[in-house]
Amino acid sequence: MNSNNDTKSYYKALRNVLKKDPKVALLLDDLSNQMDLDINITGIDSKLLYGNKDHLPHSFELKQNEIVYGSLNANNKKGKILADNIMILVSKELDKRKIGNEVLGLYREINMIYDFSEKISEIIEEKSIAEMALREASQIIDSTHGLFLIYDSNLNKVVELASFGKSPNRDNNISRQNLVIHELIIRGTSSIVSQDRINNNPALSHLKAVMHAPLKVKHRTMGIVILGHSEEKEFTAAELKLLTTIALQSAVAIESANLYQKGLREAKEREKAIKIIHEASQKFVPNEFIKSLGKTKLTEVALGDLVEKNVTVMFMDIRGFTTLSEDLNPKDNFLFINSFNKRMGPIIRKNKGFIMQYLGDGFMALFPNGSQNALRASVEMLNKLKEFNNERIAKNRFPIKIGIGMQNGNLIMGITGDIERLDAAIISDTVNTASRIEGLSKHFGASILLTKQCKDSLTNPEEFDFRYLGKVKVKGKNKQISIFECINGDNADLLKHKLDTLNTFNEGMDLYFNKEFAMAAVTFQKIVKMNRNDHTAKLLLNRSAHLITQKIDDDWKGVESITTK
Repeated sequence: MNSNNDTKSYYKALRNVLKKDPKVALLLDDLSNQMDLDINITGIDSKLLYGNKDHLPHSFELKQNEIVYGSLNANNKKGKILADNIMILVSKELDKRKIGNEVLGLYREINMIYDFSEKISEIIEEKSIAEMALREASQIIDSTHGLFLIYDSNLNKVVELASFGKSPNRDNNISRQNLVIHELIIRGTSSIVSQDRINNNPALSHLKAVMHAPLKVKHRTMGIVILGHSEEKEFTAAELKLLTTIALQSAVAIESANLYQKGLREAKEREKAIKIIHEASQKFVPNEFIKSLGKTKLTEVALGDLVEKNVTVMFMDIRGFTTLSEDLNPKDNFLFINSFNKRMGPIIRKNKGFIMQYLGDGFMALFPNGSQNALRASVEMLNKLKEFNNERIAKNRFPIKIGIGMQNGNLIMGITGDIERLDAAIISDTVNTASRIEGLSKHFGASILLTKQCKDSLTNPEEFDFRYLGKVKVKGKNKQISIFECINGDNADLLKHKLDTLNTFNEGMDLYFNKEFAMAAVTFQKIVKMNRNDHTAKLLLNRSAHLITQKIDDDWKGVESITTK
């Protein structure tokens, strides 16, 4: 039987060919005259679509795949030539519409996958990830039931994280079929379940259609996502592909959530490991701090001593310290930190600064004489780090990376505590801002970040090279901060790349702030193609590409709000 919907589609295509394209009507007129033909064309409902209502003796069906959707009537048999051409035009019209629908469907799928990725990346709890995955899947795939199952290695069984749709005895069914489900998880393949398998499985008696996709990360499958329908329907290969995509993204999100929880445990272990360092350093106060208070000896300071100074505050952090330290015992951690600090500390002092506080995997330093010294010290530290990493590589150890952030401003330096326990302290918003800027260096993929206030206070800015990265609002601050990347500490190849592309980078920033995001993305892509290690340009490329599809307010200034420390 021919589908009524198919007939309507062909009829609509015929009508579009004749009514919406004036060139077709002119062509028919011209051919009819040349062939000495009188013709008219009617649809399946006998409605006149072309020509006049005169009765013509010869009628030729317009059909496709045995579906008749109209007829061409003529005064002689030559009309068949025109009928054949009309059918070709209708076929091409349907092909064009099909391609358009496929492109639209593909766009919707890509948009859905992008939105889902963005939403799920913000969740760090397994159950919430599972619930969102099923909710998103049910919105784009016609289904009445869903299950999100994961294998718990501690319990040695498959457990439910989320579900929707009423299923009789679901818990008992999961328990009874645990081995079968576990085998499906181990197999790690996506599949549309055959009708025979559905009919032969009592646990699926309430469903007429079922498909499933694995929760796979790399070569490991952690669970399975199942969708079903209680009414007759056939899941398509495209729907299975979408479910597989959702399942894979969910698996990555769950893996990240597990790593986050692991990170919390490792953080506690790290705190325990670096406690040794703090226990040793708590007895000491930097001599430079004592001198800043106008004292010469530690014994001269007293509770409540303070002074207000304008200084440059620098924060330095070792990237990925948890990963580096997880295989080290506390003693080795201590030795590693000391090995690093003994190389960096002298550079700080050489440039007229002092380390106010060691932070385990980093430190805070003050430069009373301004940002020129602080920035010079930062570049020297990165150069020294290259030597340090060469030594580590020679010993088959992983090289390390550091991030540096700095800010200028006034702060209070003084002695706080009580009669029995004194401590050197500084109190200032400048310190908080400098700490946030250091955190941003990881976000932007830069080694050295400084504020505009810090850059403007340089006594010899020509000594360094910079890239402007825009304005940010850091966590806990309402004021916008302009930030710059100092590129002089990068390795030789990356530094040359950034210098060679500096004008292009600035053009990209101008395009970005002028809301010309497509051109900005193209500009930053040129830079990234030249050197994939330019992580800052890669970030701005991704940000520009993202904003192409976003609705931008008229008062948009390109200020990025950073919600993490």
